[in-house]
Amino acid sequence: MNFPFIATLVFIGGIVFLLLSMFLSTWRFSRKPAPSDTGDLPDDFGPRLTSNRLRYVRWAFAVLVIAAFGFHVYWGLFAAGPISENKDFAHLKNTRDQRNRRDAEANLRGWIFDRHKDYRRCLAKYRYLNGKILRDYPLGAAASHLIGYSGLARGDAEMERAVVHQPPPKEAEQSWWQKWFSFESDEPKVEAGRDLQLTLDYDLQKAAFEQLNAKGHKGAVVMVNPQTGEVLVIASNPSFDPDDINNDVKWNEISRDLKNRPLLNRALNEYYPPGSTLKTLTAAAALDVRISENKPFVCQGGGWTPPGSGRPIQDDEGHVHGSISLEEAYVKSCNQYFAQLGVEVERQRMGEAAARFGLRVFANPADSIGTGATRGLWNTENKILSDVLAPLNSTFVNGNKITKYDLALESIGQGYVQLTPFQMAFVAAAAANNQGNVMRPLIEMGRPPAILSQAMTAETAKRVRELMGGVVERGTAAGVFGSTVKQAGLTAGGKTGTAQREVPVIDPKTGQPVTYKDSRGKERTKRENRIDSWFIGFAPLNNPQIAFAVMVEGGGYGSKIAAPIAANLLVKAKELGLLKADGTVATTASPAASAPPRVNRTATRTR
Repeated sequence: MNFPFIATLVFIGGIVFLLLSMFLSTWRFSRKPAPSDTGDLPDDFGPRLTSNRLRYVRWAFAVLVIAAFGFHVYWGLFAAGPISENKDFAHLKNTRDQRNRRDAEANLRGWIFDRHKDYRRCLAKYRYLNGKILRDYPLGAAASHLIGYSGLARGDAEMERAVVHQPPPKEAEQSWWQKWFSFESDEPKVEAGRDLQLTLDYDLQKAAFEQLNAKGHKGAVVMVNPQTGEVLVIASNPSFDPDDINNDVKWNEISRDLKNRPLLNRALNEYYPPGSTLKTLTAAAALDVRISENKPFVCQGGGWTPPGSGRPIQDDEGHVHGSISLEEAYVKSCNQYFAQLGVEVERQRMGEAAARFGLRVFANPADSIGTGATRGLWNTENKILSDVLAPLNSTFVNGNKITKYDLALESIGQGYVQLTPFQMAFVAAAAANNQGNVMRPLIEMGRPPAILSQAMTAETAKRVRELMGGVVERGTAAGVFGSTVKQAGLTAGGKTGTAQREVPVIDPKTGQPVTYKDSRGKERTKRENRIDSWFIGFAPLNNPQIAFAVMVEGGGYGSKIAAPIAANLLVKAKELGLLKADGTVATTASPAASAPPRVNRTATRTR
């Protein structure tokens, strides 16, 4: 029996005894006046008055005790489980509560392995140095946003927290009341915890980080198996070395770096306008509602002005494509075509399509701001793992208050729509899935795949794969990306994206946002436009086994920065045996059947 359990029993017993004593005392003396030898005196004088006042004090104290006990019961049983749960409290508890850290440090935690469970390529392990057992992170900064860190000063983060709280095999099948009333007669022993084997690939994770870090790119890479949902890579840069966490000087430098924000996991916890990569969702929505691919939409000089709006939507650098089909518009990434196509699909059906892909849909733009993270998304029974890896909600607005101009912007990946790189990887994965399904993300090796939703029909998914194949064969990704994958004997599909957003200007000397006073004397943060580079896709074309999203902040055109990174990683995946050129299964079997930053809402540079 552990101390918290004993303390809880003592607390409950004491409260019960106190309440019974007070109620008994109140009942016994409620009808007996206090004795008085002073003769006939007023009722509100002396012992009688004191007795009445004490009665009120007793009742007030009893109410306070009951309230305190009620809060104790709520936080102990309802807010954090096991009877019910307050999601916000449980998330904070799972990610930040350090009250049990010293107990956890008394035992060695399990090792964290990649998908191959090779002891030479562990993601987190122990090493012996100068008489001490130290926690070691072989990939260092390359995986710190995912593997996390541990220490008494900062607590546990990410996977390190999940591995500590893995249920032992025998307890995993017990109910909560069995765990509460279980007793142990032996003294606690120092022993190693359970290991955690992930679906990540050590070498591919390292390569993804190096691709970003080599030229100082700020961004993220996510790679998954579209048929199973297995996550192969989650990389974010700038990053930090987990060994620096327990050094106060370095920790202060890391945590105060507002320019680079090395603690931010850009793959899961940062919003970006997706630009033209979202035209994949718009195309799928149109195909599913049977809008003809040959329906004439005209891309003309001067742009296309949505009904009710005086603002035209134009193509980058004034490109004019004339009257074109869906295939040509997708290959050439025509903004005017997809703006018209999204309005033709109409806002309700565009919102339904976004929801099927996994986005949160809101009626009002204000409601979509600061909506938190997607809880319960991961395919796991480890609740803490699901909490620490919960990505921010990607959002789409389709209420009746938005204009056709707003809908047109969202249809080309600008305006109110905002997504994480993690979500965009699963948009690509839905197209790459043979049945058009969005799989639940899976990171624990050996678990069976699970379907989250069906984003589109199998027929539509096949057609979208053909469109994405055309982009690589003769479209905006036919250059460096196309030539690189061809030389490696691979086929692939993809979609480039280039999106504008407004970001704060950071003073290079102070590291703080630059401020100024407007005409009314109010202090504001100076902002500037930044052009982000996107590329999403999959490989090979036949039975895709890897889907991906690459995003580089300030990278410019997606075809020039993000696409070459993706190409190099696909070549690396083939070298590692994770990708077969003929499209055969290279990993696990297919599943069984079954306040964000402001964006420039007028920007249309999305090619």
